[in-house]
Amino acid sequence: MKNRIKQLRQKNHLTLKEVSQKVGMANNTLSRYETGKREPKLETWQKLADYFNVSVTYLQGIDDEDYIEFACNECGHTFKVPRELETKVVSCPFCSCQETSYEV
Repeated sequence: MKNRIKQLRQKNHLTLKEVSQKVGMANNTLSRYETGKREPKLETWQKLADYFNVSVTYLQGIDDEDYIEFACNECGHTFKVPRELETKVVSCPFCSCQETSYEV
């Protein structure tokens, strides 16, 4: 399974140096992550995902679509919504209320 670090970096017209400086790592470390020669720790995956505004599983290449996890304030269930819908009103699929918030 191939991660999407390089793909997202290039899509955003960023250099290795720019991304590595923003997330606080050496250029060669980021390069090794991109090529799969080195595996980031979970906290590093999260830093990179936050930087690119995607989920960790999307960045890792596990999910084909980027999702945001929501929690229903009414019934307590959690559910995923495609990121492109994050700005729309999200209804809970379990109780249909619209009292939802981003899962942290």
